[in-house]
Amino acid sequence: MSGWLRLLGVVVLALGVGAGAYAGTRALGDVAFAEVSAQYAKHPDHPLFQAEYYATAARHYALVAGALGGILGGLVFGSLLLGLATVVARQPDAGARPPETQKAG
Repeated sequence: MSGWLRLLGVVVLALGVGAGAYAGTRALGDVAFAEVSAQYAKHPDHPLFQAEYYATAARHYALVAGALGGILGGLVFGSLLLGLATVVARQPDAGARPPETQKAG
């Protein structure tokens, strides 16, 4: 059982960090957001620039949240599974009998 938990922990850790890294690189290379935000900075009161900015900002900030959530979630939940595997590995077998206790007296 602990082997499967360890495997699942490593998979969750790798998928979370991988997905977070992918989303982070997509957020860093978001050229459309940089261009639209520069236009919006020049004309903040124009409704067309506002609408375009809000549309690209939602996508950009979703990528940032995905990067943070993926990396942190992968680290936290992967570590929890790895720790649970360690705890399960240290437990005695369920079918084993407890050691005999000596009676005082």
